[in-house]
Amino acid sequence: MRIVLTEKDLDNSGFPSDVRVMKITYKTIDAYDHNSDVIAIAGSRAIAIKADKMDFPGLKFFQLTSAGFDEVPLEEFRDRGVMVANAGSTYSVPIAETVVLGMLLMAKKLHSNPNNRHAKIQRHYIEIQELYVKKAIILGAGSIGTEIAKRLSGFGMIADGYAQREKIRPYFNRVICGRKALAEEIGNYDYVISTLPGSESTRGFFDKELLSRMKQTSVIVNVGRKAVFKEDDFFAALKTGSIGGAVLDMFESIPNPVTNRFRRLRNVIILPGVAAISQEVNVRLKTYCEANILSAIEGKKVMGIVNEVE
Repeated sequence: MRIVLTEKDLDNSGFPSDVRVMKITYKTIDAYDHNSDVIAIAGSRAIAIKADKMDFPGLKFFQLTSAGFDEVPLEEFRDRGVMVANAGSTYSVPIAETVVLGMLLMAKKLHSNPNNRHAKIQRHYIEIQELYVKKAIILGAGSIGTEIAKRLSGFGMIADGYAQREKIRPYFNRVICGRKALAEEIGNYDYVISTLPGSESTRGFFDKELLSRMKQTSVIVNVGRKAVFKEDDFFAALKTGSIGGAVLDMFESIPNPVTNRFRRLRNVIILPGVAAISQEVNVRLKTYCEANILSAIEGKKVMGIVNEVE
């Protein structure tokens, strides 16, 4: 009997008859330590980190239930012959929709409109903006960035991308590479959208120097890792008005505590950290995990591999 451990409710009807799917949590996975029948695990980054410290002699595949894989010990898994895959584009659509929501909230000034608190109508024409023909740069031109660019094109916006490699990508006007090039051009954009993951290369990416090059009216939308911002520099730029504002969905502490100082800034919209969540995502993730695990079991091509195993 071969065993697949999973945090998610997976349908095993499509798996070979000798494969048994067992539901686990962060705590109950301990019961399978040293079990040589475990061939695959589907779970969060926290479970991946814990599983790396356990003994699964027969483990060949770990399916992450997240798109991000920061802090997952990829090299250790690779050295043990264990493939690790992320959730691919599973979350791209709801994240892209959340970005558009945040941009519209900021452009229409719904967070500061007195109509939300008082009966007297105050239109504030000079504050309300359109997205039409505005320029945005999306940091991260992968599946999430592409879904964002696709939606922004529908508003008649100009969407550029920032990526490690400069190549033609659908829905992007162009893609620029390198932090130096970004610093030279970031002042041209009305919206700066970060989907950047957390890593050593991105930690503190947005510092005082880069923020100072932005337009005074520019808005930052962050659905990537909060660690890419040097927090004190970012807070100071928003508080002094050297940048126009920010829409923040992702913080290091989830749920974001009420005491977080960014909540006190009038030019900041705090979203509840649910950009990647939707009813449809649950179905999409389940289907993706089942297909990937089956491919791994049958020795077929697996999607979203983030550590190459020879």
